[in-house]
Amino acid sequence: MDVDLPHDYAISQKRSADGNGTQNNGFYPDQDGRYVKYMTFEEGKHYVLDIDGAYMRTLVYLNENYLANHPYGYTPFLVDLTPYIFTDCTNKLMISTSPLADSTRWYSGNGLYRDVFLWEGGNVRIEPWDMFVSTASVDEDGAQLRVRFAVSADKDAAIQVRFTVISGDGRCVKAQEHQMQVLAQEKMAEELLLKIENPLLWDLDTPHLYTLKTEIWEGEQLLDITVTEFGIRTISADVENGLLLNGKEIKLRGGCIHHDHGVLGAAAFPAAEERKIRLLKEAGFNALRTAHNPPSLAFLECCDRMGMIVMDEAFDAWNKGKRPNDYHWFFEDWCLRDISYMVLRERNHPCVFSYSTGNEIHEIDGTSNMGKWSRILADEIRKYDDTRFVTSGVQRVFATRDRTEECDPVEYRKRVQKMDYSFAQVNELTAAYDEPLDIIGRNYYYSSYLEEHECYPEHILWGSETQTIHFYESWQLTKELPYVLGDFTWTAYDNMGEVGTGRGVWARDGVIGTQAQPFRTGYPWRNCYQGDLDLCGYRRPQSYFRETVWLGNTEPRIFVTHPEHFGEGYSGTHWHWNDVNETWTFEDRYVGRPVKAETYTDAEKILWYVNDVPVGESVPEKGIASIETIYIKGKITAAAYKDGKEYARCSLQTTGKACAINVEAEKQEFAADRRDLCYFDISIVDQEGRLVVDGESEITCTVMGGELLGIYSGNPCNEDQYTSNTCHTFKGRALAIVRTKDPGTVGIKVYGKELAAGYAQATAI
Repeated sequence: MDVDLPHDYAISQKRSADGNGTQNNGFYPDQDGRYVKYMTFEEGKHYVLDIDGAYMRTLVYLNENYLANHPYGYTPFLVDLTPYIFTDCTNKLMISTSPLADSTRWYSGNGLYRDVFLWEGGNVRIEPWDMFVSTASVDEDGAQLRVRFAVSADKDAAIQVRFTVISGDGRCVKAQEHQMQVLAQEKMAEELLLKIENPLLWDLDTPHLYTLKTEIWEGEQLLDITVTEFGIRTISADVENGLLLNGKEIKLRGGCIHHDHGVLGAAAFPAAEERKIRLLKEAGFNALRTAHNPPSLAFLECCDRMGMIVMDEAFDAWNKGKRPNDYHWFFEDWCLRDISYMVLRERNHPCVFSYSTGNEIHEIDGTSNMGKWSRILADEIRKYDDTRFVTSGVQRVFATRDRTEECDPVEYRKRVQKMDYSFAQVNELTAAYDEPLDIIGRNYYYSSYLEEHECYPEHILWGSETQTIHFYESWQLTKELPYVLGDFTWTAYDNMGEVGTGRGVWARDGVIGTQAQPFRTGYPWRNCYQGDLDLCGYRRPQSYFRETVWLGNTEPRIFVTHPEHFGEGYSGTHWHWNDVNETWTFEDRYVGRPVKAETYTDAEKILWYVNDVPVGESVPEKGIASIETIYIKGKITAAAYKDGKEYARCSLQTTGKACAINVEAEKQEFAADRRDLCYFDISIVDQEGRLVVDGESEITCTVMGGELLGIYSGNPCNEDQYTSNTCHTFKGRALAIVRTKDPGTVGIKVYGKELAAGYAQATAI
């Protein structure tokens, strides 16, 4: 079959409870894949294949010649094709992937799920990743750029390297020439400074970008051109001043994300990456942690353009694995290569502020040369990029966890058990891990920030993972303590795999963590269900809570607990949120029964009304103002007050019966290149066009003038077949994704039983 890249062949496979898929990857099976492309090459040119991401154990062949293998599924890698090219006939490029079952703790996808590029260069050239532009200094006289580059040559030559710096509006702001003598079969490294007057700095609100065009000339002959996009900005951090971007203090309003895109699987379409980042920025995030692997190039380019800070993470495991077939099998032999691939590709991106050597590494317990490996990885990062912070997401509980077995002799168990370690003893044990790091990431240890500062006043910290249910407390400390740079919630955007980790249960159904309600759950669960945004990108209640705690002065929104559960206890995994919905619509039998409503606010008080009749007031506690009242059909209203004056209000109205489907295109134009995507929002509405939150209907769609990549909802637990044209709505909503190769009108029609069909269109250009 013909496929376009990026391509994830796992997402279209049928899930099952008894296949080789597990809870960790959402019960998707892992299978081998093979891609073949026939192509021609120009004589006298040099060609490098750039594979941005392939999952996993990738092999590359050209004309039946083995060229490379790459075990890790998340780092990019380069393959020189030149020695095996046929210039007199068609060439056969073959790339295979062979994923291992249970090799990850989240949905990985399979195949060439990121872009594959072909670089063409001359006989004297700058090869991919061999150009590094950084900001040496910025002051009132302008900016000094440090340009470090390497020239590869197939011949001896005297060359001129011409640099042209171009601003975002196309103006040439600097031109400079550099003379070099290159030697055949050698890579010559050079460094120089470029002065830019009146630079436009990259920051969160105005992420200005520049382009460096580098030309290699031999006399009057142009041999090679390299184009590098970069930003001018300075970053620093210390315990007194916190994190400074261009000299101004910022706090990181961060979130952790995995790399999948719902019905697209892991396929890293630039439009999908852009949409995810845009939605997160609109929800108040200014920083993302790529948990727990390097992201796609498309993701980084979007963060550059949109002003989103990135914590770039390398690994989820070192030599001690977390899953039977994860990266620990390859770490010792491959980690330095994979670190170099990550840093060399990422180092020109102004969005990248830090590199993480790993997440919750089990060697934190002091075993397996913990300190040595922490130092090796940190040094390797700095070898390729000395301008960014080195960090790690550290989970201190693994330093105290007892890993002995019942069969172990008593004296052995006493020797290695760590359950009784005090805070000071854990600090001593983990000091060698922390020492090489510029910033220490603490996973779920916000309550120990003050104690750690007393023990290690030089430590700069950030909450590399925190839980939404405890977010109010963790953010208050982050705001108050200059040595805590930011807070990264787990997670910002829902992901597939790690199924059910964010769920909660009502008391009638038991308690999470018991045999009846295990921490994770089984098939047909698909998603983690922890995100502030669900798998479709629709904001969940906790997203509005976080926004008001971060920013304040937000307009209130009302969320209601179903009256069926009034007064009933609710528990969860601590990655859960309250079981509330943005609805004032319940069945007739609940009229006159008590109900609880809440809103997220920093107001001094909230006045509540039902059908415009006052029913009480409440003062927010830790950002939440709630009321217990009686359910009456009609309207509930929350009015927010500060300084004795109302400044905002919102209402929920009882909706009618679901009767129609509403469809809206998120953008009116998109490119007809089978690469750009158009998203269509789908909602179940009543006769007045209002969203019916309990409208969970089976719907089907047809597309005219384009290709449906899939229709799906944010439901974390159902058996819908992704990439089909049918799904069930969740909380009244669903999402369809379309692409096309033909210019013109692309229309989508969505219909369901006893519902008026919906239609929307966009123009492909």
